[in-house]
Amino acid sequence: MSDNPSASPGHAKITMSGVLAQSVGFMGPVFSVATLLPLVVGLSATGRGAGVATPIALVIAGVGIFGAGWVIAQYAKRIHLCGSLYEYICDAFGPRAGIVAGWLYYGAMAVLAAATFLALGGQTEEFLRSAFGVDVAWWVLALVFVALVMAAVVIGVHVSVKAQLALVLISAAIVAVFAVWVIAKGGQGGTSLSATPFNPFAVDGLGLLYGVLYSFNMYIGFESAANLAEETDDPKRHVPRAVLWSLTICGAYFILTSYSQAVGFGLDAEAWKASVFPLQALASSPEFGSTWFGDLVFVIIILDVAAVAIGVCVAATRGLLAMARAGRLPAALATTHHRRRTPVVAAGLLAVVSVAAIVLVALTDGLFSRATGQPDVLQPQWAPMFGWMAGFAGAGLALMYLAMCVAGARGLWHEVNRTKLVLAATAGVLVAAGAVFGAVYKAASPLDTVPWALGAWIAAGVIWSLVVTSRRPALALEDEPRPA
Repeated sequence: MSDNPSASPGHAKITMSGVLAQSVGFMGPVFSVATLLPLVVGLSATGRGAGVATPIALVIAGVGIFGAGWVIAQYAKRIHLCGSLYEYICDAFGPRAGIVAGWLYYGAMAVLAAATFLALGGQTEEFLRSAFGVDVAWWVLALVFVALVMAAVVIGVHVSVKAQLALVLISAAIVAVFAVWVIAKGGQGGTSLSATPFNPFAVDGLGLLYGVLYSFNMYIGFESAANLAEETDDPKRHVPRAVLWSLTICGAYFILTSYSQAVGFGLDAEAWKASVFPLQALASSPEFGSTWFGDLVFVIIILDVAAVAIGVCVAATRGLLAMARAGRLPAALATTHHRRRTPVVAAGLLAVVSVAAIVLVALTDGLFSRATGQPDVLQPQWAPMFGWMAGFAGAGLALMYLAMCVAGARGLWHEVNRTKLVLAATAGVLVAAGAVFGAVYKAASPLDTVPWALGAWIAAGVIWSLVVTSRRPALALEDEPRPA
C-alpha cells in the first residue's frame, strides 16, 4: 500500500458507459420503484401523496432535480477531481465550508451504505424463506454482502462498474418489459388506460406537493459519476453527460413504471397504496404475472440493491480519499492499494461502519421499536433501523444538493449563461428544500429523531473544520472563494 496522502485512484480510464453505470447504479431504479414509489403514492407518515397522479409528480420533481443536475454538470466540466460536490463547495465558498459539506455528504453516504447492507440481508433472508423454505439469519447474509461489495470496490473500478452495469441492466430491463406488458394489456381489466395519471388536477394540490417532495428521493445519486472524474478517460465530456443522462434515463423509467402501476391498479389510488409493495403485487397477480414471476421480481430487486451498495461505496471511498489527501480528513484515508490503486483504507472504514450497524441491530433486536399497527405483528428486525438510516441519508444528501445549487450560483456566475444558471439553481433549491421538509414534517418515531441526529452531525463537522484549519492555517487560505 501507499502511504502517500496525495495518492490518487488508479488510472483505470473507464468509458462513458462505466461512468453512466455509476450514477444509474447508485440511483437503483428498480429498488426505487419497489420501495420508494409507494411513498410518492401516499404510503407515508403524513398519509398524503400524489395518488393516481404519481407519474406527473415524478415529472415535476424530475424537472426540479434536473436543475441541480445542470449546475453540477457545469462544475464537472471545470473541476475533474474525485471529491465531486465537496470540491465544488470549496471552489465557491472556501475550504472551511467545503470541509463541512464533505463531512455531511460522505457521512450521509456512509450511513446509506450501511443501510443498503441491512436491506440486502433482510430481503435475501425473506426470499430464501418464502421461495425455498430455507432459514438463514439476515445478519449473516448482510455480512456476506459487505465482504462481496468491498471486494469489488477494492479490486478495481472496472470490476465495480461492470458489476453495476450488469445488475442494473438485467433488473431494470425485466421490470421495464413487465411495465410495457401491463400497459399493452390495457391495465386492470383491459380498460384502465387513461391520461389521468398525467393530470396534475387529478389529486388535490397538497397531495401533489407531497408526491413531488417524496419523488426527490428516487433521484438521489445521479451526481455520483463525478466521483470517478480521475478514473475516466475524458472527464470533461463523460461526467457531465453521465450526470444529465442518468437523470433523463431514470426519469423516463420512473414515469413508465409508475404509469403501468397506476393503470395496473385500475386508477384506484387506495388499492395502489394498500398493496404496500405494488411492483411485487402486480408481478404476483394472475392477471399480469404469476407466483414464479413474483419470486423473480424479488430476486431482481435484491440485485438492484446490490448495485446501489456498490455505487454508494465507490462514490464514498473516492470522496474520502479526496478529502484526506487535501489534509481535510486523516491522511490514512488517502492510502491506496499498492497495485490496484483503489482507496483500500476508505473501503475498510465503510466496512467497519456497515458491520457495526449490522451487529448493533442484531444484538439490540432492531434498536428501535418493531411494532406495527397489528398487535401481534412485528417488523423484520432490520427494518426500523433501515428506515431511520435511509431517512438520515436522504435528508443529508438533499441538504447537500441544496448547498450545491447555492454554491453554483456563486461559483459559476462568471462562467456560464446567467439566466440558465439562475433558473437551474432556483429549481434545484426549491426541490431540495422541499425534500428536506418532506423528510422531517410529521415524521413518526423513530424518524422524528433524524433532524436532531443530522444537526448534531453537521455541528461535529463544523467543529472538525475549525480544528483542521487551526492546525493547518494554510488550509483556511487555500482556494479562497472567488468574488461573485
